[in-house]
Amino acid sequence: MVGNRVAQSDEAAEERSLILVGADRLLRLLTALPGRRSEALAVVNGFFGDRLADMGSTLAMPMTLHSGTEVLSLDRDKLSQALPNVTGRIALLVHGLASTESVWGFPGDPDTTYGSLLARDHGVTPVSLRYNTGRHISINGREFAKLLHHLVAAWPVPVSDITLIGHSMGGLVIRSACHYASATRPWRGLASFRRSWTSKVRRVVLVGVPNTGAPLEVFANLTSAALWSIPFPATRLIGLGLDARSAGIKDLRFGAITDGDWLEQNPYARERPVPHRRAMLRRAAYLIVVGGLTSDPAHPLERVVGDAFVTTSSASGTLDEATGHGLFPNSTMRMFPKVTHIALAHRPEVYNEIDRWWP
Repeated sequence: MVGNRVAQSDEAAEERSLILVGADRLLRLLTALPGRRSEALAVVNGFFGDRLADMGSTLAMPMTLHSGTEVLSLDRDKLSQALPNVTGRIALLVHGLASTESVWGFPGDPDTTYGSLLARDHGVTPVSLRYNTGRHISINGREFAKLLHHLVAAWPVPVSDITLIGHSMGGLVIRSACHYASATRPWRGLASFRRSWTSKVRRVVLVGVPNTGAPLEVFANLTSAALWSIPFPATRLIGLGLDARSAGIKDLRFGAITDGDWLEQNPYARERPVPHRRAMLRRAAYLIVVGGLTSDPAHPLERVVGDAFVTTSSASGTLDEATGHGLFPNSTMRMFPKVTHIALAHRPEVYNEIDRWWP
């Protein structure tokens, strides 16, 4: 028994060492381009972030709020200094997997984002979230819910309304935060300030979000299972590498936004074991943004790969193709043919639709 424990401890230590070495090498490779360390670190966290956080590594990205390039403090006086033109209308943008807030910057004009344009046209104060995308989405969702509570409490002026805009995984983090903050059952420290900000949310914009899962993660899961079934060391080594992908990436497989979506579930299941239904915020209007590879939304390719990462049915939250029942009844959906997944976060035509829809 003692020998088994020692062996397991040695294996765990070896795995931690390999993860740290792999993360460091990947970071060195990605930082070959000057001035891109934050984006490189985001990629490292996308692949290894859950393990880095568990080990207390300095490479693990903390969850922070940003205004432009400045990290915001949850202190009223410091927020007043950082946001001299602050209003009572907050627009909070949440990036996706292995990314940072830089994904919102328009090509050739990175200072222009959906947030800056909404500030110009609708008087909001834009803020962006940066977080470790390798962690479970539900863990990030709960932390985001707490962070929003503290942000509203420290905001320099009374908050009248909140707009949440999420790209890809960021939309799942938003939905998770809304779920935990409005749940009738207390969730790990959220009971004391439940509903403190959800009643102020007036708009939720979900941009290219894998609400019912991402086909590439399904493919990775099936490929890993197939490689493990082949009795050759080389193929099993590749399978081990695929299995080592982060918890956040694995959560994308079925769009897991709560602990119950992944705890005690079969990680190799091909179908979702429980229908994925979470209540929408009652006072908020929802806009669903869907991209595509082709100019024809009815093209067979759209059903398979959608915007190259998220299918049309997943982005729209469709649960039953026959009946049309889905996650977002009475919401507004806008489709953008020939606009791929990443491009959805920074295209003028997408912003124009957000502007036209703005209730």
